[in-house]
Amino acid sequence: QMVAAVPERIAVPPGQTDASPAPADCPVGTLPVPGGRFVMGQSGDEPGQDEQPVHLVRVDGFCMDRTEMTRDGETTPWVGLSFAEAATACAERGGRLPTEAEWEKAARGGCEMGSSPTDCAADNARVFPWGDTPPTCSLANHSVVGPKGPSRCSEGPVAADSFEAGAGPYGHVHLAGNAWEYVADFYHPGVYRA
Repeated sequence: QMVAAVPERIAVPPGQTDASPAPADCPVGTLPVPGGRFVMGQSGDEPGQDEQPVHLVRVDGFCMDRTEMTRDGETTPWVGLSFAEAATACAERGGRLPTEAEWEKAARGGCEMGSSPTDCAADNARVFPWGDTPPTCSLANHSVVGPKGPSRCSEGPVAADSFEAGAGPYGHVHLAGNAWEYVADFYHPGVYRA
C-alpha cells in the first residue's frame, strides 16, 4: 500500500505552513490526527501511475479508529462488506469513512513532523506507516511488496489490534497490510492529473 519514494523537497506556499490542532475530544476507540499539510501520492517504480504526481494536501484535524472495524465480539477486521455496507456500518457507530487524504495523512504523517515549517521534505513522508524500514511479519500482515502487490504473512486477516510495532505516526495500526479498507472517495485513475 504505502510504497515508494517522494521528491526530496516540496515547497509549501507562503503563509500556508500552519497546522491545525488535533481534536481534543475523540470518541473512545479513535485517535486524533492533527490537521495540516502533508505529502500525498507516490513516485517511483512500485506504485501505480494513478498515485502520481506527488503533491501537497491540507486536511483539517480529525479522529480515526485506532484499529480496523470489527463486528461486535470479534477480533479480526470486518471484511467482505460493500462500499455502501461499510459506510452504513460507520454511520451506525456515529462516524464515517475517512477520505483518501485523511487516511493517507494518518498513515504517513504530516509536514508538522519535519524540521522546517517552510517546506515538506522527504523525511516528512514515511514510506510505510512505521517509517522507512521495509515490511516484515513483525510490522504488518505483509512482508513482500512487488509488482503483484503485498504478500500476507498469514492466511487471512489477523486481530485488528495487533502489530503495535507497525503503528503509524499517530498510533493507528494496520494502515498497511491485513485488509483492504474503503475510503469515502470514489476511485478514478486520473484524479491527480492536472
